Amino acid sequence: MDDTMEQKQKINYGWIILAIFALGAFTYQMTQYQLTMVAGELIPKLGLTEVQFSSLVTAPLVPAIALSILVGILADKISIKLIVAIGMIISCIGGLGHIFAGTNTTFYATMFLTGFGAVAINVTCGKIFSQWMKPTMISIAMGIFLAASTVGQFFAQSTTALIGSMNNAFWLSGISCAIVLLLWIILGRENKENGQAAFMEAPSFAETIKAVFASKNMWLCAIGLFFILGCQVAFNIWIPSALIAKGMDAAGAGVLASIVSLGNLTGAIVMPMIAARVGKVKPFIIAFTIICAIGYAFGWHLTGVIAYLCFFVFGFCAASLMPFFLSMPIKFKEVGPRFVGTGMGFASTIELLGSVLLPTYIILPLATVGKTVDFTRYFYLVGAGWIIALIIGILIPETGNKE
Repeated sequence: MDDTMEQKQKINYGWIILAIFALGAFTYQMTQYQLTMVAGELIPKLGLTEVQFSSLVTAPLVPAIALSILVGILADKISIKLIVAIGMIISCIGGLGHIFAGTNTTFYATMFLTGFGAVAINVTCGKIFSQWMKPTMISIAMGIFLAASTVGQFFAQSTTALIGSMNNAFWLSGISCAIVLLLWIILGRENKENGQAAFMEAPSFAETIKAVFASKNMWLCAIGLFFILGCQVAFNIWIPSALIAKGMDAAGAGVLASIVSLGNLTGAIVMPMIAARVGKVKPFIIAFTIICAIGYAFGWHLTGVIAYLCFFVFGFCAASLMPFFLSMPIKFKEVGPRFVGTGMGFASTIELLGSVLLPTYIILPLATVGKTVDFTRYFYLVGAGWIIALIIGILIPETGNKE
């Protein structure tokens, strides 16, 4: 009876850990996307070009691309609490610092720093969730964690204009970074006694690298994430312009495009719960990538109510795939809890490369005719990216509860 009560207390504390991580994801995403809503004030204030402003918005992603693997290795060898605390401290410095930044260089530096907290929680979430939660709950926790990022983006884009001024918006995000840090310092803890996470000694560097980089499953997972996120970003960047080009007004195009985000939020939360009950994820992966391949290639031609319904379904299916893939490393036998930090760092690096390389440097050049984007060709190529994700979905092993 005492063991049962103790286990319940551990599981309940896992929700506290998840809440802190979700608040962190919300805060760091809000901090980044506030910039898109204050461009009219920030660009003249700092004397920015459009390229410089774009680089400020993407600055928080740079630490994730450069350091995710290193952070994962450190998380496997050192304390998760310490690694996450360091990342959150650096983000807090950046979040408070960007309030006072007066030049492009200093503003870029502070936005760059805000990305460290996101790296820390993104890389360690799988490892720490596995310490506190049952295996059946990991995908659900991952879905809630991912949904928090979507909510952060939505909150920034829908409320920043109502806050009163750019400075007020920056104070909100800076103070939020400090609150997340404080909560982690006070409440953050590991559960190293959990059977899933307890080991006699930390793995060596060579052992860690070999376990992750020699894993065929890890490569499939990472490349799958490359195309899943890359195709989502590619679609989101140009769908408003494509809808306007075919005759829709700007306001209507914005509303229809936002329906995808609503589907993203719903799918990330609901689908892992359904999959946990079913016990298998591979059938969902295959079905949803087929829907995305067709929808992302041809959906921009839809009109009326059917367009809103289908865009919601596309977003739902795409976002549902993310927690499935991000919860895989902990379930791969060759990776498991011991190497999951490095595994998550590796997967995150490849995933983020997909969000940068696929839309901007692969699909867009292939779809550009002269100086004009051929939207038909562009979205066909996005659909082709989903077909590659489908092939990976077929090849990847079942990681549900009923393998």
